[in-house]
Amino acid sequence: MQLTLTLASKLASMMIYAIVGFIIVRAGVLKTSDSKPLTTVIVWVLQPCLIFNAFLIDITPERMRGFLVCMVFGLLFYVVFIPLTYAIKKPLKLDPIDQTTLIYSNVGNLVLPLISMILGQEMVFYGSAIQIGFNLFIWTHGASTIRGSKGFNFRKIFLNTNIIALFLGVLCVIFRFHVPEIIHTSVSGFNQAVGPMSMLVIGMVIADTDLREVFRFKKAYGILLGRLVIYPALMLGLLYASGFVRAHPEYASPILVTVMSLCAPPAATISQLAVLYDQKPLEASIYNVMGMVFCMLTMPLVTFVYQALFL
Repeated sequence: MQLTLTLASKLASMMIYAIVGFIIVRAGVLKTSDSKPLTTVIVWVLQPCLIFNAFLIDITPERMRGFLVCMVFGLLFYVVFIPLTYAIKKPLKLDPIDQTTLIYSNVGNLVLPLISMILGQEMVFYGSAIQIGFNLFIWTHGASTIRGSKGFNFRKIFLNTNIIALFLGVLCVIFRFHVPEIIHTSVSGFNQAVGPMSMLVIGMVIADTDLREVFRFKKAYGILLGRLVIYPALMLGLLYASGFVRAHPEYASPILVTVMSLCAPPAATISQLAVLYDQKPLEASIYNVMGMVFCMLTMPLVTFVYQALFL
């Protein structure tokens, strides 16, 4: 119970950053259009540092096994969520923002800072395992879906700074390479800015609209029901049916990080890509803001159910 209450408190504190972004636009300090260069900095500089920083810890055999378990489960859930969303796309008339909102949770910008604050830096390492599946899919399937393009430009994918950071981090783990302290300090500094900056941008985008209209956007309630309740319930059901956690209780805590990651509100990266590609950025930001509000209830609830089932 203490974990669920702490989680709700930390989620509420993250909303303050979005409120600040909203205020500075409404006060005329910045314009909503200023969110685009800020987003570019987040996507191409800050997020790669967040990804890379998660790998800069001492590795033990136990941690490595937990990491691999989290990575495999993370990949499997994306393999389930992507075709499921594709199957319901036409009957539910889902646009690209709807689809990516259902599939991709705020793994990096929200969950990793939350894990660090609640469970400690060691558990962030297991959260970085989810980053492997998230970044491979969001920068391939997710980006191409939002752009509306078919197929992948593999050159652009593998030259993406987020993918480069991911592979560099994996190489550091495999070869146990320790980066110089000056680089580690710089990367850690950028890493800490991701959550606040991402929420700030969301608040800036929302500031140009009437907040009453945000919560009157009826489609958002159905999409967020899927993202915050139905998909996480499916995930818990698959975990329970697999029997893995009951058979291997030593992995219950690392897998909790996976569950927290995949029951989070919509990925801030969706809002950032929507801004970059001019694909319904307001809709994406509405989903993100409403998702943040509702997840203060749903995320602790999903975490509580997981604890009741497996811990």
